Amino acid sequence: MSGPADAGGRVLVLDADGQASLSVVRSLARHGVSVTAGSDRRYSLGGLSRRSDASMRYPPVEEDPGAFVDRLVSYLDGNDHFAVVPTNDATSAVLSRHKRRVADTGTLVGVEDWERFERVYDKRRTFELAEGLSIPTPDTFAPDSLSDLERIADGVTYPAVVKSRNKTVWTDGGPLVEHLVEDGDYVDGPDELVDTYRDLLARNEEFRENPPLVQEYVDGRTVTTVGVAEDGELLAYFQELRLRTTPASGGASTLIRGIREPEMAEYAAELLAALEWTGPAQVEFMWTPDGEFYLVEMNGRYWGSTPLAVASGVDVPWLHYCQLAGYTPAMPDAYRDDVVQQRLLYGDLKWLHEQLEEGKLRAFGPFLRALVTADQVFVSTSDPLPTVAALGDAVRLGAVRLGNVRGVGRRSGTDEGDDGRDATTGGSVRSAAGDGRQ
Repeated sequence: MSGPADAGGRVLVLDADGQASLSVVRSLARHGVSVTAGSDRRYSLGGLSRRSDASMRYPPVEEDPGAFVDRLVSYLDGNDHFAVVPTNDATSAVLSRHKRRVADTGTLVGVEDWERFERVYDKRRTFELAEGLSIPTPDTFAPDSLSDLERIADGVTYPAVVKSRNKTVWTDGGPLVEHLVEDGDYVDGPDELVDTYRDLLARNEEFRENPPLVQEYVDGRTVTTVGVAEDGELLAYFQELRLRTTPASGGASTLIRGIREPEMAEYAAELLAALEWTGPAQVEFMWTPDGEFYLVEMNGRYWGSTPLAVASGVDVPWLHYCQLAGYTPAMPDAYRDDVVQQRLLYGDLKWLHEQLEEGKLRAFGPFLRALVTADQVFVSTSDPLPTVAALGDAVRLGAVRLGNVRGVGRRSGTDEGDDGRDATTGGSVRSAAGDGRQ
């Protein structure tokens, strides 16, 4: 009897140096799908995995999106693949924009069409859409210029955060520039807001065409509903709670577990229905102390903690593959909410280092408990090379941080964003409605 694996074929998984892509590679291979690992690095976690049997390299998409697309099209013209699947923000956006050209190679593109993707990619449009829904949202303002901001500054709800409309912004010259929320982007009053906004415009030419948003700060814990939708119907989903992040004030998850919150699932389903979304998606909320869920953002792609959903019984990569092969994904009868995953390499080690720098020696206790009781994201005895590579990166990054502490070559740390790849951060990030990283 034929099934999805028979109906489809080889898949090219991009961004193969991130934990999301490694999870996709491992999942598809377990189901008998042949996988090519694509990356802008010579050696990637997915390429080193014994679950992939081929690899390809492309130019860094952020530096030259056009060259990336040219290389991808040339490769797919010469190598038969059933589908290509991106996982991070930049490649997903570029493939969505150029989806028709890539699809003309005869390859299915595992990302939404640009018209629909842009409504998620541009947070301004996302929150405009959400205004007509029942989903709680932070007060959000979209000034068109500094003078427009000065006009509305007294009416903003404080504290507030200034945030880019897109995680990755196209510049006039073609490269993509990544923008993450920093502590300095949070403001407590009109004068501080105007000064911060003016400074961001002066330092970032790309903001002149796409001015940043101003959004109310919402205190709480970061939770998400993730899964696969088809024509707006959320067919399979999983929910997660971040237990620890780096920076500890809010950022990339280093310790995470599953939860069940029906109200949050209903809000996520409502947003996906309004978008008529098809494919993987992550809808992120801030869970306030009074039990309300405020929409933070939606990502129309895979997310960094994809391995947790898979380990908990919601195999999103396989469900997505089934969808591409023409089969309707089905929600598992149940998923586990007792699986806790630790991203030791390098996230939770970094969390511990940050705690010790602040003199919080008691952090050793919860760190060691997680080390003993939690599942490890990268570690796999049956697929050891990615583990070895991740350990090597941890040693390298640890040396960088040690140098920073000693005042040698101080620079931003390295963190893994919510797309599951290494991303340079510009500073600590607070847990707020303005923080969409994971």
